Amino acid sequence: NRNRIEAKNGLENYCFSLKTSIDSDEVKDKIPADQKKTLEDKITEILGWLDANQSAEKEEYEEKQKELEGIALPILQAMGGGGMPPGGMPGAGGMPDMGGAGTASGAPSASEPAGGPTIEEID
Repeated sequence: NRNRIEAKNGLENYCFSLKTSIDSDEVKDKIPADQKKTLEDKITEILGWLDANQSAEKEEYEEKQKELEGIALPILQAMGGGGMPPGGMPGAGGMPDMGGAGTASGAPSASEPAGGPTIEEID
C-alpha cells in the first residue's frame, strides 16, 4: 500500500514539477507553442485521471508516469535542457539506472520533505 501511495505522489509531483518548469520564465519561450500545448494537455489529462483513480494500483501510476515522460522528455531534451531548474527534469539527472520508475519522487524539490522521517518511523 505504501508503494502505491508513493507511486501516486510521485506521479502527482512529476505533473506539477513539469507544469512549473514549462511555465517558468527561463523555459516558456524556448518550447514551441504546439509542443507546450501538447505537454500541458497531457499533464491536465494525467491530473484528471489521478483525481478519478485515487485507488489505482502502483503499476497503473507508474504506467501513467512513463506515458507522460514519453511526451515530456523528448520535448525538454530538444531544447537542450537549458534553463531547467534543478530537479525540473526528473529522471534525466545523475540518478543511477532506475528504469524510469519512481524517479520523480526524489527529484523535484517539492517532494523532499516526503523523504524525511514519517510518523510511523518516529513512533
